[in-house]
Amino acid sequence: MFNRDPSAMGQSLWWDQSFSVHIAELDHQHQRLFLAVAELNDAIRMGRADSMVSEVLEKVIEHAISHFAAEESFLQQYGYPGLAAHRHEHEKLAQQLTKVNLSYIAGNPDIPSSLLVFLQKWLRDHILTTDKEYSALLNARGVF
Repeated sequence: MFNRDPSAMGQSLWWDQSFSVHIAELDHQHQRLFLAVAELNDAIRMGRADSMVSEVLEKVIEHAISHFAAEESFLQQYGYPGLAAHRHEHEKLAQQLTKVNLSYIAGNPDIPSSLLVFLQKWLRDHILTTDKEYSALLNARGVF
């Protein structure tokens, strides 16, 4: 389902200022997503991944849905021209998480590690590229 990158296993992805979009509410939401992914990483390292996947998926989905709604609301309110493409990326992640959840329910044993690698890559790439694109525009319009 996902590309597995063994070199990424066991490594935590931590939020730091390089991930900041300089909008406090959105940075805080990003940090909550990072924490949920770190919980999965910890569970894998401690051999408890199977018992944690459902809980972590639930947290990631819950945080993602509320974050996407808040972020898209900001983008719409301040006339961000890339809103449609940004929303599409959010929809693709939601679809992927649904597939993961179904695969996990079906008993796929590789879900914890592949989910970790996927989420780490998605968070890193999405925030550092897609989210950074709106940051300057919203900051210029007084949104911090």
